[in-house]
Parts: sequence; C-alpha cells; structure tokens
Amino acid sequence: MLYPLGKYLVVEPLEEEKQEVGVLIPEDVEVDARPYKLVSIIEPNANSILRSGMKVLVPTHLLEQASFFGKTYYLITENNVIGFYSKE
Repeated sequence: MLYPLGKYLVVEPLEEEKQEVGVLIPEDVEVDARPYKLVSIIEPNANSILRSGMKVLVPTHLLEQASFFGKTYYLITENNVIGFYSKE
C-alpha cells in the first residue's frame, strides 16, 4: 500500500458507463474527454480532513498515475478536490 505524504491522496477512479463513439481508437489507448472524474479516496494523507471511502470530484487531467511492483496507484493533491459526493 502506498501511504501519501504532503497533500496527496491515493484514490481509485470510479468507473462510469462507457458511451459508444464514432471514432476508432486502438484498445491500448485510454482517452477520457470528460473534464471531471468521480474518485473514491483509498488512503488520505495523515493531516487530511478527508477520509477513506469518501467520493470526491477531481479534474481528470490532474489525476496522476504511478505504477511499481505490479500495482498502479492514482494520486491527486488535496487542493485539487472540487467537492465530495453523497447520496442523500
């Protein structure tokens, strides 16, 4: 498990239903044209007011990806979180 420092959060992108498009793209290319993505917080930094399990909205282009030891982690800085989502 990666434990974030500073203002980083380890998150997991939440999958949304894929829409069919009229352009053929190779299968190994990831394209996400949506400006924002809903992610679930896996591990917040020690000083964060955000907690594991919260669903937050972040800019898609600022979501960082780090892979090592066969595992991929997604990271975002806490100051890039736009808001949190709750089913009321």
